[in-house]
Parts: sequence; structure tokens; C-alpha cells
Amino acid sequence: MVQTLKCDPATKGDKYDCGEWDYIWDALLHVPKEDTIEIFKLGSFVTPYGKRLVMGGEKGWQWTYDITDYAPLLKGKMDLHIGNNQELLDLKFYFISGIPFRDKISVENLYPLGEYDGHYGFTYTYGDLSDDNVLKTKEIDLNPLASGFSIKAIISGHGHEGPKYCCEWVSKTHSYIINGLKEFTWNVWKDCGNNPIYPQGGTWPFDRAGWCPGTKVDEYVFELTDLVEPGQSISIDYEIERMIDDKETKGIYRMSHQLFSFGPPNFKRNLELVDIINPSSKDQYSRINPMLSSPKVLVKNIGSEEIRRIKFIYGLESGKSSIFRWKGNLSFLEKLEIELPIIDWTGLSGDQRFFVNVLSLNGREDESPVDNKLYSRVKIPRKFPGDFMIKIKTNNLGRAKQNTYEIKDYDGNIYYSDYALLDSTVYDLKISLGPGFYQFVFTDSNEDGIDRLWWQQKDSVGTSGELGLYNMDQSIIKKFTPDFGQEIRMDFIIGSIP
Repeated sequence: MVQTLKCDPATKGDKYDCGEWDYIWDALLHVPKEDTIEIFKLGSFVTPYGKRLVMGGEKGWQWTYDITDYAPLLKGKMDLHIGNNQELLDLKFYFISGIPFRDKISVENLYPLGEYDGHYGFTYTYGDLSDDNVLKTKEIDLNPLASGFSIKAIISGHGHEGPKYCCEWVSKTHSYIINGLKEFTWNVWKDCGNNPIYPQGGTWPFDRAGWCPGTKVDEYVFELTDLVEPGQSISIDYEIERMIDDKETKGIYRMSHQLFSFGPPNFKRNLELVDIINPSSKDQYSRINPMLSSPKVLVKNIGSEEIRRIKFIYGLESGKSSIFRWKGNLSFLEKLEIELPIIDWTGLSGDQRFFVNVLSLNGREDESPVDNKLYSRVKIPRKFPGDFMIKIKTNNLGRAKQNTYEIKDYDGNIYYSDYALLDSTVYDLKISLGPGFYQFVFTDSNEDGIDRLWWQQKDSVGTSGELGLYNMDQSIIKKFTPDFGQEIRMDFIIGSIP
């Protein structure tokens, strides 16, 4: 899905300024059911805050949703509703042929989506959820033809009610109770400080209940298979952390609760190479790329056999390949990020392709190798001179102590650092380094960058900091926005790639 921002302040008035106002779109599938229509949520997304927004090019940004589990619904005639009339959306469906790792049998809504409230869409109030006026215990007859079952929750909190501004700004625990036992408990809370879309308007870097401006709403999937039997009648109840302040009553949650039924695994040995995290040119990994450190991949075991060994081959498509043998324990449906040893980058020039291929699992071939190989585009970090300057201007109001910086190489050796910066101080730091690969990291422990605190009051408070890298003749190498959230991370090269 590709989204390009289009925002008109006049539609909402000066108060919103296309900055701090969350517009939410859902992919809602309207499925005919006898003489009624049932609505299924396929995914949810919150648009970025428009003021000072940088989207990274004319093509916008891309987000991908794996909706394979909804295959039983995606047939026949139905309506798909998506969008909120604020942004331009380019929606594409990709159909991949082959045998799925397990057959998808059915999808059921455990509860309705809630009441439609206009701006936020279908919602439930926190008061009703806390008092158990809605989403009560219900009996479910499991499909006797299925072998596996899972529950999926898509939940985001909104509103500014009570002393802690429920339910956008507070973390609450949510639970599923299966046959009287609390089997699954999780917090609906999302770290926003390293949001790859930045800068944005307003309070975009601060953590929220299940979402960040310009991101997908978190999805939580819980496997039921080991807790139930096919054809069994079970009780399911949803529970939320009890409200302790009645001023939070009108805080709201947008949520979807669904039950999926599956056939047995179709393969014993089956690994999915889900993604290449680095090196990568994908929007979602732009905070840590470009980099030429140890490649990192995301894998998932989608076969019935526990995976204890994985043999990888990887490298530049046109260069020398490397072999890595991973050892561990990866159970059915378990995901894992695996770091591969750094490769020989000899001959890297321009934007070349990097590949990773899974050669074997537990010493034998993958029974379904269609998802064992991936490619990514390698972007080369910038080349720096051996001598350059870091210029830092710190904030006031006691905020400089939130900042640290360091320069280290790919072996973890730290060459320059400071963890005790002073308020309202200008630092001109001369850096001298030999040839090699390095990383510059500047952090803010409060995850609000070094910009002024203009959102706390009608008028801005405090001073704005500055951060940049300069040549010795004072020409700019890179000047960073002060509104960066949690950290700035920039890899660079001194000298030539071997």
C-alpha cells in the first residue's frame, strides 16, 4: 500500500493545522451474509501528522499487510472500504500461487467492531469495557474440520480523558480468558521514538496505546491450538485492566477480535525468510540504513518440525558469497531476527543487490523453498574526510543531560563520546579517524529530540538545539533536524571500500 499525504488545513481550522490530529483508516471488508452484511477489519493505519512532515519523495511511503489468513473471505462479490478522504492511497493486492504452509479454513468475528462515532470510526468506551458492559463471555463452537486455531486482536487507544489522557497516552493490560483461565495478557503500547517518518507535527515521538502517527496499528496474534480441541465448545472472554479513575470513562478504543481456523501444517521442514532488515532500502528500516555492518534477517518457522540448524548463503549478487550456519531452537510459528557475520564488501559501488538464501534446515532441504530467498537494494553510507567537526548546540531547561553521542567502528570500539552535556552550550568537536567503517549515534533519553517544547503551551518554550557534521572549512556534511525523536544513527565510511 502506498500513501501520499495530501492535507488541507482549512478543512479542520487553525487548531489542527494539519499537524496533530490522527486520521485513521481501516481496510474493512463488507461480506454478504444471508440477508445482512458482516464487516471484517483487515488492517488499521493512522496517518502521519502533517505539519513539517517529510514523506521522502513523490512516491510516498509503502506499508505491507499480509492478509493471507483472510483468504476464506476474499472470494465472490463484496465491498472493500478503505480511506478517510484526507490522503491519496494506492492500494494493490498481490496474489502468490503455491501451497500455503497450512490451509485457511474460516474467519469469524468474535465481537462486533463497536459503535460508529464519526471521527474515530467504530469504537468502544473505556468505561463500558472496564465495567464489562460489552464484549462479554461467549460460547464458540470450534470447527470440527480444523486442526489449528488462533485469535487476532487489532487494538488502538484514543482520546484525552482523565489525569493521564486516556486512552491514547496510557498503557492498559488486555487479556483473553479461555474456558475460565486467563491464557493471554498483553499491553497495548507502542514505542514511537524511532518512527521512520520524521519530522512530523506535534507530539509524534511519544509512545501511545498501540499506534504511532504514520504507522500501522499493532496486531496481536495468539495461537489457541494447544489449548483446545477441534469441534469443542469453548468460552472466550475479553478483559481490560480495570478503570481506577472515573474521569477516564469516555476514553475510547478501536478494536477488532477475530478467530481463525486452519488445517494442519502442510510441511515438516519449512522456513519463511520474512525480510532483510539490513542492508535495505525499505522505508520502514530507514532509521538504521544505509549500513554495511552485520546483515540482519527475520525468519519464521512455518513447518511442524522444530528448527535447530539453518544454513545461509548470502552476499552481493555480483560478488563473493558467505556461508553461515545458525544453531538454536525455533518452534512452529516462532519468529526470530538472526544476525549474519559481516560480509566482504569488495567491489561494492552504486546501488547493488544483496541476497540471502536458505540452503538447508536441520541438515536437509526445505520442503517448500519458494520463500527461502530474498533480495534487497544496498545503499552505500556517505564517505567522510578523515578530519571533520561535530557541532552541537544544546537545549536549556535541564534537557542537555538527556543527550549523549558516540562514534564507534563496526567492531564496537568507541573513539569519541560524551554522556554529560551541559545546558545552553555550543560544542565544536574535532574528529580525526583513520580509514574504516564507522557509526555516529546521538540519542535523547526523553525521545523528544532537541527541538523546542512548542507543544506544551500555546507559545514555544525553551530553546531549540542544533546538530550537524561539518568539514574543517565549515562547509556542511550533514545537518540534522532537531525534531528527531529518540536518536540519530548515521553510518559513514572514511577512505575507500576495500
